Amino acid sequence: MLAAHPEIPDDLLEILASDEDELTAYPALRYTQRLSVDLLLRKVKSGPESLRRAIANRPSLRESVLSALCEHGGADSIRILLQRDDIRLAPIHHDKLSRRGDIVAALGMELAGQDALSPDGLMGQYLHLPAPLKAKAIAAAEMASLVKQARTPGPVAVHRQDSAGLHLCDALVAEALVSDRPRFADLLCQGLSLPQPVCDLLLQTDQSDGLTIALKALGMSASQTATVLIRLFGEHMPLADLRGLLRLHRTLSVGAAGVLAGQWMLQDQTTETPSPRHVPQYQESRRRTESARTATNSEISPARQKTGG
Repeated sequence: MLAAHPEIPDDLLEILASDEDELTAYPALRYTQRLSVDLLLRKVKSGPESLRRAIANRPSLRESVLSALCEHGGADSIRILLQRDDIRLAPIHHDKLSRRGDIVAALGMELAGQDALSPDGLMGQYLHLPAPLKAKAIAAAEMASLVKQARTPGPVAVHRQDSAGLHLCDALVAEALVSDRPRFADLLCQGLSLPQPVCDLLLQTDQSDGLTIALKALGMSASQTATVLIRLFGEHMPLADLRGLLRLHRTLSVGAAGVLAGQWMLQDQTTETPSPRHVPQYQESRRRTESARTATNSEISPARQKTGG
């Protein structure tokens, strides 16, 4: 193997490692110790994943390369790092991984087994967690809510919806009844100040528990929540699942639901988020949106129609 030859010039090693052919570059990236850190960083950032795996398997890794792998590596590369006995990921690496929904979805249990998911990471990536970790995320949210209450001076406030919140919940139910998913997602974004991709994700069938949490954060009643869930998911949802969602709505505190939804906004680092639209603004924009209700589906952008299902 040319890359393993002890007398091969450094510049030739760099050429081999930079080759566009993966089979040529792999041995140099995997075994050669004389490659520059800059080259390794470029390969980690550009990929492909097979070459990231080669770098992840190198006998030793600089901290900068390790950080780049945590930021850009796929599930296979990250799994290699997690399984290596000679590498221990630092909190900064855990934070990078906790912010990546794709990695949490694929390796959530392995990350949790190494305490690589912080409470904020668990809550922020709730929508991507495997089922066994979602209970931990909810427990973390309840604890965070209690801590927040303890730090708030004066008696514990009882959650009461204002008129804007009540109108918003009524409007969400109305849109669910007519199956207007794009408009429902718009209102959900408005009420929780969430990025549009997150609200679109919440309307997928496998995210019904996430939507239940979002509705609880808005203060929606159990009966209204049941109506929304049945209208949006009832066609494909067994009765036992619906009962489980209503149980979640009943047992989850409004404070914890708000903490979770707030973390979804903070953890969404890959999309450009619009300016926050809080519940009080709903009253100001309601006059404009009422006139828009008469618009036909053809007036909705094609991209929004696709996300609406």
